[in-house]
Amino acid sequence: MNSINKLLAVLPVVLMLTLAPVMAQTTVDLQWDGSGHFQTNFNPDDDAQVVFETSGSSISGEFHGIDYNDNPYNYGVDTVDVKIKSNFENGFVGYAFTRTDSYDRMYGPSGQTSYTFIQADEGSFAWHSKSNFASLRNCNYGWQNDNQITARGDYIVDHELIVDSNKYAYIYEEGNGETQISDMSEEAGKGFTFGKGCGCYTNTKVKSTGSGEFTLYAKAPNKIETDSGITVEGGDLTIYSSFNNGFTINNFALSGS
Repeated sequence: MNSINKLLAVLPVVLMLTLAPVMAQTTVDLQWDGSGHFQTNFNPDDDAQVVFETSGSSISGEFHGIDYNDNPYNYGVDTVDVKIKSNFENGFVGYAFTRTDSYDRMYGPSGQTSYTFIQADEGSFAWHSKSNFASLRNCNYGWQNDNQITARGDYIVDHELIVDSNKYAYIYEEGNGETQISDMSEEAGKGFTFGKGCGCYTNTKVKSTGSGEFTLYAKAPNKIETDSGITVEGGDLTIYSSFNNGFTINNFALSGS
């Protein structure tokens, strides 16, 4: 949780995009290719806050943001869509998408966040987030179906899906070698699905070479259920591995309520 606050608090603002309310759809399309540091803040009205940054000896990628300004069902909340693909060498990527508005009466409060940080000798990140009056969804099918997170060399990977301080899940891995993480679908509203959802088949796995440590953690006050058959009746779940010659998990999907 502290990692998100750190990203939002300490990063210098390189590009700030604050969109005033208008009736038409507003789009932002950015590309970068070179070395050094790139950052964008995308703040579509009061509906979402998105921070993305990358740094390295080589960086390239694309950012696509849409504020639909659609106010479906007159709930007072617009749909926001962000797609990213980013590659780097000898650096990092940081991403935080926070849903900041909701139709509380039916769907509960806002505040759901998707957060990812990757630091490595070589790394890549491909992600698609969308929020509306009901939820935050990470639906990568059709944008990039596999290996949304990769890292090589000495690396750290931290990916989190947060409803609030009592409902969240994350994967954290650090090591030396290479890791490929597929996490095609996620949803966060009153509860969450981690590694599955979006009305799509589940495609969530980790394949790592070399040595390192991997942690899958989830917390929820009512129930946690994994696709592998583990049920926790309120509390938290930790799956941990320390590995010397590779690590594989074929399905880390779970849900929390």
